Amino acid sequence: MPRTPETVYFEGASVFDACILAQFDLCQRLEDLADSLPFKVDTRAAAILAKQLQSTLCRCHRLEETIIFPLLLKKDTKIHTVLDRLRHEHQEDEDHARDIQESIQAFVMAAHKEDAERLGYMLRCMFIPLRRHLAFECDYVMPFLLPTASQ
Repeated sequence: MPRTPETVYFEGASVFDACILAQFDLCQRLEDLADSLPFKVDTRAAAILAKQLQSTLCRCHRLEETIIFPLLLKKDTKIHTVLDRLRHEHQEDEDHARDIQESIQAFVMAAHKEDAERLGYMLRCMFIPLRRHLAFECDYVMPFLLPTASQ
């Protein structure tokens, strides 16, 4: 079956939704880790989270920027400013994720957990704005994309 513009938009929305869910899952895991500090940390889960954080964000951001954003620009070129802002937020999130990854790995390996407060602050500074970013994408970007699938 040939791919029509409608199926391309629908497939893009589907993959975009999966990435949003993956990022919300990261936020929940970051919050769970922050809440478990300093003494109730599941070090295995924390190490897995550290390993997955940046790669998941980068994968989702590349998908958005290479597939979703061009689809949105085809629908309305005036959205360019919004997409530039989202790209900037993606870069900030990826930079912060790199710092968090290093901090989680150091915390997991440390015998003494002196940096728990600092790590907790870093985690909250990651998942709170990321949730806000994702809410914007759910509330404004996704509906902008979905009507295109039915046209």
